[in-house]
Amino acid sequence: MRRRKSDEMTMTRGDDQIRVHVGNEGLSPLIAGPAHRNLALVEDAFGVAARAQGGDIVLSGADPVALEQAGEAICGLITRAGSGEGLSLADVRAAISFVRAGANVSANAISLPGRRSGIKPRTPTQALYLEALTSGDNDLVFGVGPAGTGKTYLAVAVGVGMLLEGRVAKVVVTRPAVEAGERLGFLPGDLEEKVDPYLQPIWDAFKALLGAAQLERRKAAGEIEVAPLAFMRGRTLSDAFVIVDEAQNTTRMQMKMLLTRLGEGSRMAVNGDPSQVDLPRSSDSGLAHALAILRKVRGLQIVTFSRQDVVRHPLVGRIVEAYEAQDRAVEEPATPVQVPKSQGFDVEAQMDDPRWIAALGADVQAFAGAVTAQVDEFFEHRGEGFAALFTSDEAVKALNAQWRGQDKATNVLAFPAPDTAGTLGDIALAYETCAKEAAEQGKSLKDHATHLLVHGLLHLLGYDHAADDDAAEMEGLEKDILARLSIANPYVHHV
Repeated sequence: MRRRKSDEMTMTRGDDQIRVHVGNEGLSPLIAGPAHRNLALVEDAFGVAARAQGGDIVLSGADPVALEQAGEAICGLITRAGSGEGLSLADVRAAISFVRAGANVSANAISLPGRRSGIKPRTPTQALYLEALTSGDNDLVFGVGPAGTGKTYLAVAVGVGMLLEGRVAKVVVTRPAVEAGERLGFLPGDLEEKVDPYLQPIWDAFKALLGAAQLERRKAAGEIEVAPLAFMRGRTLSDAFVIVDEAQNTTRMQMKMLLTRLGEGSRMAVNGDPSQVDLPRSSDSGLAHALAILRKVRGLQIVTFSRQDVVRHPLVGRIVEAYEAQDRAVEEPATPVQVPKSQGFDVEAQMDDPRWIAALGADVQAFAGAVTAQVDEFFEHRGEGFAALFTSDEAVKALNAQWRGQDKATNVLAFPAPDTAGTLGDIALAYETCAKEAAEQGKSLKDHATHLLVHGLLHLLGYDHAADDDAAEMEGLEKDILARLSIANPYVHHV
């Protein structure tokens, strides 16, 4: 005989049988569940037979490992029931999940004032996620995996706990409104009314944790804030717990912008499912890109959930599994297919300064795509991408000062990424400088911007003009590319 969990609860092993003495006979019906449904879950999970007998739970089976695991799960349920907490089917499944993973069933919980019981993880991955969010070792935590795994609810619970403890001054929630194209200006209502439909899962979690009255008070006081992605640019979020939900629908530039908002005393939870991208092109997802290039950055942690962590109806896990199997089948077709050549580098264009519209049109993505498609004709395409920002002298000056120690604006800035980053890098064009140069050289601003975009992209591809020979090669390639766009040699008029 050996004692487990408490002095009252004991577990005795025999031949093909384990007998768990509950200690408090009043708990036996709770452990067994209505119509012994809890025991039925244990039976199905471990392939054993289970029955309630007086104050004992008797388990029998031929596999000693499965028998031992079933006993551990029952002990975990007894511990939970003995603490005065309820015992739902979800709790039974959680105990089974922890035992299967070889983890401690009695994982740490988040205690919130006014709640009778703490917020407990229901799977080992949830426990790992809670530990990452609360340990203080990482100020940025990515929660990655399918819907229904509790990522959002647990992040909100941690944020609320930190707010109530006074460890942060506010909780900021944000989520891309992909269906509205992030163009929220023409929807009716104020900012909160426009964004609320996309943030409803988060508000539901807040309401469950705080109650409707306290939630409204804290929203009014600015302690809980709605911050859609379209309104996050330029902010520094200090002394805050930031939750980015549905992050797979951020673009690369949006993700970079969000991550660089993190201020002093703040923590950020970024949640998403890379397999559920709603952007026009899944390759544009800022979440997948960030996971690829930030994996080894100190101060952040990535926690990956799987279908085994789905804590909704058990059928949801099986549905996720079926879709994953289908995705694998699509990725590995039975017969070879011809993949058409890409129509250009994967460019993500953004216009921060509306003065560019007069020269380039409102669809800056189409402009950048048409230019880079011609550059692509001169190179073996390897699927690289880059970001192009059409902005102002002020923004370029700030970038130049921050990254190059030069307190001035320039016509184009190119920031090549490391070879392992999965992207070529970033390009920024300054409106005032480009417009002034175009006027001085007697050319249209669109033609000048086209040249500078090509020039910047060639820098990202490794070309330079520091030495005369290198400059001649780069200029010759620029002339050939621009000729395909019906633009004359830009260096004839260059001053």
